Amino acid sequence: MEISALLYSIIDEIGKEKIQSDITSDIGLSGYYIKLIFDKCEKHIEGTDEESIGTFCEALLHFMLTVCTLPSARKIEFNNVALDIVIPNLYTLKNSSDKALVIQIAKDAKDDMQAKINNVARLQPNDQNLWLISKYPLSITRINYAVYPEGKAIPSRERRNYSDIIVDVHNFLEETGDKSLRLFQ
Repeated sequence: MEISALLYSIIDEIGKEKIQSDITSDIGLSGYYIKLIFDKCEKHIEGTDEESIGTFCEALLHFMLTVCTLPSARKIEFNNVALDIVIPNLYTLKNSSDKALVIQIAKDAKDDMQAKINNVARLQPNDQNLWLISKYPLSITRINYAVYPEGKAIPSRERRNYSDIIVDVHNFLEETGDKSLRLFQ
């Protein structure tokens, strides 16, 4: 089954409205739902390649950003650099990069992530505002959200669990004073 179809069949099974209602009342439940959805899909994608896991993570993140009404720009190109997700938007990245996040998703074990990071760092020079999502922890100095954080023993103080990403995005937006429309107060 195609990854997006699998993801949305699980979301339909749980109930999109239930997910949105629960997360609207408590943003912390986003981690619960990310884990739940991933656990239900895992038997279909377990052991799959980086591309499948990356595609799944990207689709799930897009869904979660949407139901949480967190502002984002997705799949954009800026100054000949492909950006997976920019939060809250490209305008903020261009004019006040300290108030913008760039999230890149590793989709290939052979990807030269360091080269991609260096390329994106020209647009987002703040190390703390360039986040990476991967199947396993990466040997990088940036913040890394891993689907399987214990999968490989790579020491990093910046390693985080993928299921925490929505709460962290929400907190980032609050800390930077972003006033974009959201359901959370």
